[in-house]
Amino acid sequence: MPLAVQELHERGLQYPVLVGGAAINRDFGRRILYPKGQESDETYDPGVFYCKDAFAGLAVMDQLVEPDKRGPLVEKMRDEARKLREKGPEPELGPTDDESVRSAARTDVPIPQPPFWGVQEIPVDLDDVFGHLDTHVLYKLHWGGRGKKGEEWRQLVEHEFQPRLERMWREQDYLHPRALLGYFPCNAVGNSLELYDPEDPDKVLERLVFPRQPGHDRICLSDFYRPKESGERDVVAIQAVTAGPEVTELMADLEQRGEFAEQLYTHGLGVQTAEGMAEWLHAKVRSDLGISADQGRRWSWGYPACPDQSEHTKVFRLLGAERIGLSLSGGYAVEPEQSTVAIVAHHPQAVYFGMKSGFIPKDRAPDEVIKGTEKDPRRVVAETVAS
Repeated sequence: MPLAVQELHERGLQYPVLVGGAAINRDFGRRILYPKGQESDETYDPGVFYCKDAFAGLAVMDQLVEPDKRGPLVEKMRDEARKLREKGPEPELGPTDDESVRSAARTDVPIPQPPFWGVQEIPVDLDDVFGHLDTHVLYKLHWGGRGKKGEEWRQLVEHEFQPRLERMWREQDYLHPRALLGYFPCNAVGNSLELYDPEDPDKVLERLVFPRQPGHDRICLSDFYRPKESGERDVVAIQAVTAGPEVTELMADLEQRGEFAEQLYTHGLGVQTAEGMAEWLHAKVRSDLGISADQGRRWSWGYPACPDQSEHTKVFRLLGAERIGLSLSGGYAVEPEQSTVAIVAHHPQAVYFGMKSGFIPKDRAPDEVIKGTEKDPRRVVAETVAS
């Protein structure tokens, strides 16, 4: 991205640049406003704007296309970048591939026993998945509720979103859920996690590689599993879920027919069904392993703790993911879109972290769960009926 801004600057082009994504933060956007780095005070005049998500990007574009709003926005961005620059360069950090260090995550936590070794297809009942749907994300991000607050938000949920969700869930015939779950013996080896053949414990099936934080607590995802030198094998769960390809086909049909609102609702439901399935299967893993309902974490590739999506090829070999209809795009993204693949750790100190954020907790770090909380769609239904 810095090279792209530099190239635009050198060519004298006047395109505003919007940046975002899991691996990028606001300070990154501010720093690349200076295409020549610390060597020059030249800035990229059209501006570089950090956008947390697509909705933030739309809000920025709305201001950029309005002459009376564009100037103040560009000036505000330049002022923020200047103030950050005055703080001086970022401190030197260690490399993300450094295997000579390790975080302080405990190496003596109890190792649970899974109910089986290897890979099994797990039957999915959508009624069981419903309570794991993140309706906050569905309503705010996918169905257009972002920015709504107070009584307006309550009315929207009670009279529009919740009835729509219940109706769509009841009437749909295009969600075809399938799930794979694998338990493997494993050990951490530096920044890698070795997964072994359950029938031949000395045979390495795959070696998953992760980056290490260059600063902070120097966390690497592999730190949440028993080191190989301990002489004890740990257990890792690998899971894959999909809502099937028909929802994607339906969205294409709705778009062709010009039913854009219905397409938006269908897309949101499909994506959140896959996420809800992942949450449901993670809950099953916790139950299988006999740990508390909020212990451990689940990470999907493409996020800061495991950003390299090419690792999906290893996961597909481990699970035989093609048998439930999954495939990989040329860029290693999982297809159909309404699908997720993840790695699960049972470690009580496991946390979500980025390369510039996140620390090891002193004790345990409870995860945020949906089922049984105020986010649970069934609880929302019950409270709506009661009121």
